[in-house]
Formats: sequence, structure tokens, C-alpha cells
Amino acid sequence: MADFSPIRAELAGFRAAGGTTLIDCQPGGCGRDARVLRRLARATGLHITTTTGYHLPGYYPAGHWLWSASVEEAAIYFAKELTEGTAESNGTIRAATIKIAYDGTIAGQSAVLLEAAAIAARQTGAAILAHTEQGKNVEALLPFFVGRGIPADRLYLCHLDKRPDLGLHRELARAGVLLGYDTFLRPKYEPERGVWPLLRAMVADGLEGAIAIGLDLAFANMWHYSGGPGWLALPNQIIPRLRAEGFGAPTILRLTARNVAARLAWQVRSADLAHLDRRAAAITS
Repeated sequence: MADFSPIRAELAGFRAAGGTTLIDCQPGGCGRDARVLRRLARATGLHITTTTGYHLPGYYPAGHWLWSASVEEAAIYFAKELTEGTAESNGTIRAATIKIAYDGTIAGQSAVLLEAAAIAARQTGAAILAHTEQGKNVEALLPFFVGRGIPADRLYLCHLDKRPDLGLHRELARAGVLLGYDTFLRPKYEPERGVWPLLRAMVADGLEGAIAIGLDLAFANMWHYSGGPGWLALPNQIIPRLRAEGFGAPTILRLTARNVAARLAWQVRSADLAHLDRRAAAITS
């Protein structure tokens, strides 16, 4: 996805249709270029955020330093990109969130990077945005981060509608976690049997404040300029369907904008900072 002109045109169309913000979820070292995101933002009028953190190993060139880094090295890197600026921008564009890629296990280097993400989140108050493998073993993430002083409301777990377990979703939502639903345009995941019934049940339970609707247009062929539904599917297909389902305007606004916007705001608690200092000292000593 490196064709600037058609990407700019598609994003301009999304902006004209009422879109305001995009969250780019690719971290450094595996395709991110915050400088291009800034060019797109300026050219289209959209707010576009970038992220630090890490993706799955397969997205990186062989031997990338992050996959042998210590907890301290990775935590410093994540925090620096959040507070001083992303590597490729020479400190002129700061990351907004911390991306983690969770394959369902907490072991080996993945455990190291999860620890580092927790430290950086505590230092900065930035939210943690988690790629999950179809929601596999997400139950383990909440106690992991809460046990390290990261409140549940700082966690945004993506692709959870690929695992439409209503009981699990209720539990996570009531704990304060933000749940990412993004299979609306993915026939493979049978949205009429998966995400739509799940969404209806969650809203009926009064849990609409815990859901963020996204598109996850992760492949070029999903963009409109390559023949896919593209970004206009949100204002032209999904939002009309939400209305048809009987969701009112305030609920739709929360699902498609306000819930995730609230999580982008950094939150630093003074009591947390003392805990961070103790935790970091224990890890790095």
C-alpha cells in the first residue's frame, strides 16, 4: 500500500463523507512511515495517528533488533517514540498508542515485549492497542496488564468479534476493556452470524460504551481503489445498517467515534508513577 495518490483520493472521499480520524496500527520496523501519514493528514484534513510497539515476528526482516531486545531496551524505545517522536521522523511526529501483537501466548520474547509495553504505558499513560489472533486466549491479557498496574480502561483489544463469545465480551466490557469489532466487511467471518448478533446483544445489555467499530482494511485489495469496499463502507454501509438496526444517533456516535477517541487520550495517575518506578527497578535491576 504505497501508492500515495490513490490512497490520498480515497481518504479525501472518506473525509468528505464525514470521517474525521484514522488510527494507523502498523508499528515501526515493519512498514510504518509516520512522515507519509503526516502528508496524508495534511492533504486530506483527516486526523491520522501513528503507533509504536510491535507486530508479529513475520512482519519484520530477519534479525530485527526488537526480537532480541531486553525489557529495558524495548520499554525505552516505546516510551521514546511516544514522548520524543518516531524514529523515521527524527523526533517530529510522536506516536499516540502502543501496539502489541498477541498470538495467545505469554512466553519467550513476546513476554519480554509485553512487559516493555506495560512499562511504557505506565510511564506515558498511553493506551495499549492489541492485535489478537481471532481473540485467542484474550482472557490472559487482562490479568497480565492489571497485575502490572495498567487499568482495564487502557486496553483496546482488536478483532474480538472473530470470537463472538457473548459471555466473554460481557465480562471484558464490564471490566472496562474496549472491544474492537471489525469483521463487518469480512465474509470469511460470517458477519450476519457473528458480529451483528453480538453487537445487538451487547448494546441491549447497555455495553455500547465498550465497543469500537472499525474496518481493519489491512490489505490493499480491501481498499476501494483496488476493488474492495474501502473506507466509504463505514459511512455508506455500516452506519446506515446501524440505523436500520434501531440504534440511535448517540449510540452510533459512541460506537464509531467517541469510545475510541476517549481511549486515545493519555492518562497518567500519580499513584501509578510510584508503582512504575518500583516495577521498573525490579525488572531492570
